Amino acid sequence: MISRRGLGKLALGAMAFPAAAARKIDSVVSGVQFGLQSYIFTGIGLPQDSLVDVVIASMVECGLGECDLYAPLVEPGSLWDKARAPGATAAERAQARAELSAWRASVSLDHYRPLRKKFEDAGIEIYAMTGFPGSTEAELTKTFEIAELLGVRLISLTVPLSAAQRMAPLVEKSNFAVSIQGGPNVNSTNPDAVAKPEDHDKALAFSKSYRLTFDIGDGTGGGFESLQFVEKHHDRLAKIDVKDRKKDRTSMPYGEGDTPVREILRLIRDRKYDIRCYLDCDYKTADRRADVKRSFEYVKAALR
Repeated sequence: MISRRGLGKLALGAMAFPAAAARKIDSVVSGVQFGLQSYIFTGIGLPQDSLVDVVIASMVECGLGECDLYAPLVEPGSLWDKARAPGATAAERAQARAELSAWRASVSLDHYRPLRKKFEDAGIEIYAMTGFPGSTEAELTKTFEIAELLGVRLISLTVPLSAAQRMAPLVEKSNFAVSIQGGPNVNSTNPDAVAKPEDHDKALAFSKSYRLTFDIGDGTGGGFESLQFVEKHHDRLAKIDVKDRKKDRTSMPYGEGDTPVREILRLIRDRKYDIRCYLDCDYKTADRRADVKRSFEYVKAALR
């Protein structure tokens, strides 16, 4: 948990990015495009209404020019808090999720309009977005509208196989790249989950328009051979989230877990795979901005 003094420093630091439009920050390293999975700033004690500014300040500080925008950063914190409250009953959480769903359906696109300018003024492109709903036609249509407004080019959706199949015709009619992000678990017994390696293949088979987003740390923690998975699916992988985890699913700083982070990044570099690599350092921390900076230095050193 971050102290009040630490929160104050973060809030001040969040203002340290350009006020005028800036040229996009170049975060290509040895031919590999890096960015940030912004969800890592949620759930660490920071005020919800300041998260976007903190994300931008962190990216400017360490030189990352692309972002995956995580939905809870720009949705009502009070509803998310209710939906995730540790002591809430199942009924209370279901009610909170229903309220959040109703808000998403009714919110004006004007709510999102200032975001694109804020990122672009800092030299950052919102290349992807994650955590926005897409399991129904109405939700997916709204997500496409938000993506178009923000200039997003990749939408990652965490949906079951049945939803991926149902959504395929809509995705094929859209102008967006849509990637399916599973929850890697070789021991899964849910036939509708995108969990096992073969489940990812099933999802891809529903549409030639589908791509994959793969969290290499989640893969390692879920029993996957993450390096082999990336190599096998490289032509359908739009993005990997670069996380280091132990095989027991514990997230660690880069280089301290069991995920072959260096080997995967070098594979992408050497084979010239068209796969974006977004930093995802989600371990417990007292200073996430320092973690992002340290993580970017690690991957740059790995590719030297």
